[in-house]
Amino acid sequence: MPKVELISYLFHYYYLALSLSRSGYLGHYITGPCATDDEAWIRRLGNTFERLWIERRLEGIPPHLVKRMWFPEIIQKGIKKCGGTGEQSDFVHNGLFARKAAWMMEECDVVHFINGVGLEAARKAKKNGTKIICDMRQEHPQFQEEILSEEARKLGIAITVPGSSYKHRVLEEIDLADHIFCPSSHAKRTFTEQGISKDKLVVCPYGVDTTTFVPRQNEKPSEKFTVLFLGSICMRKGVHYLLDAYKKAELKNARLVLVGPVDPAFRPILQKYDGLFEEVGQVPRSRLPLSYQRADVFVLPSLCDAYPIAVLEAMSTGLPIIISENTGTSEIIKNGREGFIVPIRDVQAIAEKLTFLFENKTRCVSMGIAAASTIKALNWDNYQEVCANFYKSILQ
Repeated sequence: MPKVELISYLFHYYYLALSLSRSGYLGHYITGPCATDDEAWIRRLGNTFERLWIERRLEGIPPHLVKRMWFPEIIQKGIKKCGGTGEQSDFVHNGLFARKAAWMMEECDVVHFINGVGLEAARKAKKNGTKIICDMRQEHPQFQEEILSEEARKLGIAITVPGSSYKHRVLEEIDLADHIFCPSSHAKRTFTEQGISKDKLVVCPYGVDTTTFVPRQNEKPSEKFTVLFLGSICMRKGVHYLLDAYKKAELKNARLVLVGPVDPAFRPILQKYDGLFEEVGQVPRSRLPLSYQRADVFVLPSLCDAYPIAVLEAMSTGLPIIISENTGTSEIIKNGREGFIVPIRDVQAIAEKLTFLFENKTRCVSMGIAAASTIKALNWDNYQEVCANFYKSILQ
């Protein structure tokens, strides 16, 4: 049976590992801190390990197929706590993870890795004639750099484009890959625009846990109309356009809630809107469903966002959505049915859609119901099926 070595520190790639395991193709899943099925005892070690069991348990994957490394994530968190930037911590984490993963990788037919942590493994695989799959979670690095650099100039702020410190590594990963996974057609388009053959690109959209993210059953705790943003509060996510639009809409008896960590480089921009929004900060994954259930509409006006899982979670929770055309999830909805798709940087369009949903509560609810219905077919089972079919096509 052909074997695949899967390399990823992001937990939702557990579903790819599960798909490969069920198909008999999984050689090893090389990942970060997590809990395996036979480690219920780990919960007794404290809150951190309790969260690992609840939020990062590899249910259904034989423990002997899992290889974990703890050190890169510990170093990553340590750098942030010592005042380092996200870019600095990611650079160190990815370098450590990539080198150790290549050392841990065993002989296989395919190596599948997420971008940024697979270069050493790809180089090793190339020498052995092994197929290489680069799983791009984002748009092409050049697309991101151009649009975000342009936005930073407009805002008059100095930023480090995410991933720029290891862009050269990602470009080499792309060049070495036999196939490139993209989570959306939007993301795929940014690669073809850089001259990469469409035959090399595979669209494989992520899923959502529709049993965890469910519509609320009772009345919303707050009587105020609640507009929700959930994700990294940064320039890339277009948060400043949401803030301008919310201010412009002048909704009465309403609130704007921002959930997620704030990019320090974006803090000076955010401070200009003090008093306009409620900042919640980052919340544990176990509490995310409640954040959605307390809202009336979810807004994500990203400048570039390959396929944000937060949009899927919001839809599964029964929220209408307002997202930008550069948000990869825009291709799974029909404008005006599950929500609205707006041009990037269009404050007026966002304000108009917010006003419409505020003034038409019945329509707001019906769009949320449509969103929850649409997303049922795009759960993690669908993702696993797409992955399984791809691997059958190249391995059988």
